[in-house]
Amino acid sequence: MREVFEAFLTDPIRVNEDVYTLWLEGHNARDSLSARLRLPSSVQMPFMTENAVAKQRELVWRDTVDQYRLYDKLEHYLSQPSLFRSQLLFQIPPAQQYYMVERYYTRDADVDRWLLGKKLSGQLEKDLDDVAEHSGRTLKSCLRHLENLRKVYAAVEEPNFHGLPCRTVSEHFLLSEQLASKYACLLFILHTRFQVHPHHPDTGFLTWSDLRFFAVLLMTHWLPQRKRLPKLMFPNSPIPKYVAEDTVVENGAQIALRSPSTGDWPAISFLQERLQLTSVWETVGLDLSHSLTNCLRDLKVHLINDDDVLRVFKEKVLTRLRSSTAAEGMLRENASSLDELESKLYLIIHGFLTIGAGLSQPKEFQHLLEHLLTRVVRVLHDCKITKLQLDALFSALVDALPELDVWYLNGQETRSSLLASWHRFISVCRVVVLAVYDRCHPSTISTTRQQVMYSAGLEQTATNVSAKHNRMANAFESQARQ
Repeated sequence: MREVFEAFLTDPIRVNEDVYTLWLEGHNARDSLSARLRLPSSVQMPFMTENAVAKQRELVWRDTVDQYRLYDKLEHYLSQPSLFRSQLLFQIPPAQQYYMVERYYTRDADVDRWLLGKKLSGQLEKDLDDVAEHSGRTLKSCLRHLENLRKVYAAVEEPNFHGLPCRTVSEHFLLSEQLASKYACLLFILHTRFQVHPHHPDTGFLTWSDLRFFAVLLMTHWLPQRKRLPKLMFPNSPIPKYVAEDTVVENGAQIALRSPSTGDWPAISFLQERLQLTSVWETVGLDLSHSLTNCLRDLKVHLINDDDVLRVFKEKVLTRLRSSTAAEGMLRENASSLDELESKLYLIIHGFLTIGAGLSQPKEFQHLLEHLLTRVVRVLHDCKITKLQLDALFSALVDALPELDVWYLNGQETRSSLLASWHRFISVCRVVVLAVYDRCHPSTISTTRQQVMYSAGLEQTATNVSAKHNRMANAFESQARQ
């Protein structure tokens, strides 16, 4: 029995990477034509006649229009990569498909910086004109970045998500490990709702590189990991007891913690080199470890409610700090700053305890960076503490806690959890503080606030002028009708 069916044969579709890039950037066909004509040609033809030049322009124009028509038809499939791989309408080689999907979902640092700090709501879509203006990208490109971020966020938005964000994004959207890890960092910042919009008076100066580094730092040290990554652990060396029993974060990274063998803190440049985007590949979920947040909350309750113990803790921190400074032969040079710190050390300790306890509350956690800058860094600047003195201060904060003779630090299991949580929390806070300490001087913050207020004033003035013009126009129209 014969079966009759229809078939068609086509040549593989050729994708021009230059035109595809221009299309992704939101340029129209005419702009792309101008850009293509400016590109150096592989074949030198210096003696082309005017007629030949016109024909060449027409040929390039038709090819550009064809390419744009193709990409417009493919966009439906590009937004659904799994469907794009299985469709048979457009015969595109697998390697070319992988390239197109990867480029379609790629992220632009300038656009992302202006998207972060706001909810992915309809209001943000209305504000894309401002995003395009500040980032220097086209409105169409900004809209694509926003829609891609929404789609990826929807894939892991389910309550109590306990999967691997990187792998979920990579498998669902067929993205590379590097790009999926970048999306995971973006999702973490959006999930925590960090107040980091560029117009924010305290955190607006942070760059996308800062936020990416902080996201990787927090995700690897405060979120549970599926397995340990050797490059994020201590090298072969004896580990102190309160670190060896550190179960507050399952398989949590140790690279930002103080070295158990030498007692030295890792340099910020070393951490920036080691903590790459792919370091979050084994991170589980988007929520902090409950053991960590519960211990920090309990620690705050114990210390804040006991003035005597808090006073002893403050004295032990100050004693250790003075001893460390004297051992380095810098006691006389730093005497004034240490005296100033003594009067304000309570504010710093109270600030750390409050910030740590707030990690369990989403409404408080979203202000983590802001509170570190205002409650810790600003006080340290007021005390004229130099960047070189900070490591000694953080060491004193970590080492003074085990010396307290209190009941909740006497039980072996409770003691181990509380000390490990405090050590891990202070270590991560140290990295954040040191990374921005020089750029977070009070004068810099004041200038940033003035710029934000000036910008807001200009926007309000423009709104008022526009409203005034509208009222005048309406009045004129009503008079004309009369």
